[in-house]
Amino acid sequence: MNNRIQRFLRLRKQSDTVKVICFFVLAAAAFFASVIYHTWDIYRFVNTPAEYVLTGEGTVSQKRMDELAQMADVAGVSRQMEVSITVMYQGMSTAVNCSLLSQDYIEKLFDIKLPAGTKRIYMNGTAFSEMLQGITEVNENLTDTENLKPAAGSTGLDIRYSMEEDVIDPKEDDAAAATGTSVAESYKSAKLVVVKDDGQEEKAFTCTAEAEGRLLREAYGLRVLFDKHDLDGRHVEQLRKMGYGIENEEVVITEENEIQTKLLHIQYGLLSFGICLIASFALKHAAQIGWHRQAGSTARI
Repeated sequence: MNNRIQRFLRLRKQSDTVKVICFFVLAAAAFFASVIYHTWDIYRFVNTPAEYVLTGEGTVSQKRMDELAQMADVAGVSRQMEVSITVMYQGMSTAVNCSLLSQDYIEKLFDIKLPAGTKRIYMNGTAFSEMLQGITEVNENLTDTENLKPAAGSTGLDIRYSMEEDVIDPKEDDAAAATGTSVAESYKSAKLVVVKDDGQEEKAFTCTAEAEGRLLREAYGLRVLFDKHDLDGRHVEQLRKMGYGIENEEVVITEENEIQTKLLHIQYGLLSFGICLIASFALKHAAQIGWHRQAGSTARI
């Protein structure tokens, strides 16, 4: 074994052909590694949940919900409505856009079980950063937000919130007026949970669970969650055939472009890998013929 290695090293120093063969072999290994990396990246992406925000006409009927739930690979469907909430954290407040979704949908989206009691408000990293930015804009003296971030292993931040209400019960409003407060401006306790979003946190997203009764009366939007992504655009095509617009279409297009780019990397990586292998074998064959001829000439001499 040592003799073979020494012979190879000697040939590499003496022969330019061996040096070129080594270059092609190393290049082939690099291209093959690139193919494996991008293939694994696509496999991992395909096996993550895909979520689409849908728009239609009018309130969402149960029939429309059932039609979506019966589609292949659908993990969950929820009515959605957007509201503005005011979050108060450590005595400082800022307004945040929040999606109201069903409890069942949130549990499937984040693979959790919502506990009873204190309300949970979920934010991805981008939304939480924007919330901190909003707090610093309102509180000019605050320059360092590091101490506002959740500690490692934290299960949530204790906050108070006030949700924009479209309809206020007159009896509640009269009771609040008697105490000098307003129902719309009153704050309630909640836990703010910052969730990981598989590294796809370009767009801020905040959500909380809402009663089905209110969603049934007031929601005009829909969210549908698929178990995994598809590579052929079948999900989007089916949703459009059912008459829905894709509100987060920009995100969908970006994901499709990224997949197409990775597929091109795989395609050209395999092509380059094959060319490098063919070139290295052809050079090796030519070199062996040359070495045999040189050995024959030396023997005749």
